[in-house]
Amino acid sequence: MSGVPCFRHLASVLRRQLPYLAPMLAWMAVIALLSTDLGSEQHTTGALVSVVRWLSPAARTEDIAARIEPWSWAIRKLSHVTEYAVLAGLACRWLLRAFSAPRRTWQLGGLAVSGVYAALDELHQFFVLTRSGSSGDVLVDLVGATLGMVLFAWHMARGTRS
Repeated sequence: MSGVPCFRHLASVLRRQLPYLAPMLAWMAVIALLSTDLGSEQHTTGALVSVVRWLSPAARTEDIAARIEPWSWAIRKLSHVTEYAVLAGLACRWLLRAFSAPRRTWQLGGLAVSGVYAALDELHQFFVLTRSGSSGDVLVDLVGATLGMVLFAWHMARGTRS
């Protein structure tokens, strides 16, 4: 019976945190999904080739693929930045709202959550046949996380509380 009050306390804590924790966990699930074969270079570049082929039906696939390679690379890196900017913003929001953490704590905590998740995400990609993990991508993810943290801090400094 002594464990019941602890369970009630845990349930109370989770109820308070859920509105702030759930969006972050859902976004982590989106990132995890994109780290599977679904987000592999073959699939994303193939989609881009299809769009260019639709716009220019006479172009040869080999020519299209060669021309879009730098664009494909840039889009993939910008996707990393965007994914982790959103994650860091959600992590900062969770730490601020659920724990009333001071500014430095939610800033560093948001970066830490994003950085750890980025490293785990790249580690996961080592085990996906059509993907490869990259420490360079972790750095790109951290750039995105830093951007997300800065944007969230700017948003909070403006006095917006939503």
